[in-house]
This record gives sequence, structure tokens and C-alpha cells, in this order.
Amino acid sequence: MTDTSVVGKWYDQNAILEHNRLMTSCIEYSITMRVIKQCLLELATSSGKPIRILDLGGGTGRYAVELAKLGHIVTLSDISQSELDYAAKFASDSGVILENIVQADARHVRNNEILFRKGHYDLVLCMGPMYHLLEECERLAVLESCTLMAKPEGFVITAFVTKYAHLRDIAQRDPRRLCDESDFYAQYLSTGKYTRNPSNIVSHHIDVGDIRGLFDKLQRNGLANIRLERLIGCEGFLGVAWEQLLI
Repeated sequence: MTDTSVVGKWYDQNAILEHNRLMTSCIEYSITMRVIKQCLLELATSSGKPIRILDLGGGTGRYAVELAKLGHIVTLSDISQSELDYAAKFASDSGVILENIVQADARHVRNNEILFRKGHYDLVLCMGPMYHLLEECERLAVLESCTLMAKPEGFVITAFVTKYAHLRDIAQRDPRRLCDESDFYAQYLSTGKYTRNPSNIVSHHIDVGDIRGLFDKLQRNGLANIRLERLIGCEGFLGVAWEQLLI
């Protein structure tokens, strides 16, 4: 199972770094916001009520604050208290109020009375936890929780990191590592588990087919009301390097 205390500690120590990354990743942000707004538009046409959003693993509030600016009722949660403290200041400086700011491990969201309400949210964002959970059973449990918290006609938007995104990054920055640590990377390609520096941070990277498999398993587990609507890439082939070229 994943030692999420290591993950939380890393983000506690790097809250500003992560916020700056989110603020400067213009391609990822623009594509993600376009998809979110498409969902919001569909929700707005089917109901005149305020739209309720849960941003689970939402870090320093990059998306939560922007969605609050649009007039939506937003709850933000993250494993890192330092990031949530930063998010509270970010929201205040931006002139918006987040309905709730709650520290929680996404794996244990069902134990949190503030966050876990069945059929409560029109939109659930889960764009951070999935790629830090090493075991499939953990990813399935979090995705199932998100589905249960969403209204029957609502949306769940979740993010994954692919194996090829990491390999592309290493090929750009440190290609010799792929040769020098070939045994580790052979295992990595098989499992998707990036545990090269387990005392620093761990992550899980996935294949596109495995994403479809997660949703198939949820349906087989009895969540017949969920379907995978679409898969969207949020980076160009060169990743961050392409954004640096644009700058």
C-alpha cells in the first residue's frame, strides 16, 4: 500500500513550488479548464441551481479558486496542510470564498463527514491523487468514492500520468539514466510504480488501456451508472519543454 505520509510531507515542503508549477503550466491549465467549462455548461443547462464542486487533491487551489470566481460553490481538499494554507490565502487575495477547505487523504474520504456526501456534488475533480497511489485497489477505491459523491447526472474528472510522459522527461533531462538503471526501468514499465526515491516521493504512471480498465472494473463492481466519456491529453509531446519554447 502507498505510504501517503511521504507524499503529504513532500507537498508540505514544496507548496510554493507546486503552486508556481500550476500557475505557469499554461497548456495543461487551458485544456483542463476548457474541459471543466464544457461540463459546467452541460450542468447549467439541466439545472438552475448553484453548481457544487469538490476539488479532491486540489493542492493550492489553482482550479478551486478559478471556479469560485465563476460563482460556483467549491470545496477544496488536499493531503497537504501547507498547500491548503496557501490556498486559503490565494482565495482571500483573489476575493473569493471556498465553502470548505479540508485536509484529508483521498483514500479515507469516506470517513470525512464534511466531504463525503452521496450524490451531493455536480462535479468532482480528482486531478492529483491518482498518480500517487501505487496499488490499483487504492485507485479503484478513490474513483468509486468520487463516483458516489457525484450526482447521478454529474461528472467526475480525474487525471493520470502516463509512463511515456516520464520516459519523455528523462530522455530530455538525463537519458543515460535509462541505461544505467535499466533493471529499475524494466520493472517500472511493467508495474508503473515509480519508487526510485521512496523517501522523497512515490508515484504511479499508467497506460491508456489501464485507465479504461479501471472504469470497466467499477462497472463490474456494481457502479453501472458510471461510464468513461472521453480521454484527453493535457500536454504536447515535448511536455514542459514545449511551454518553455513558447515563453
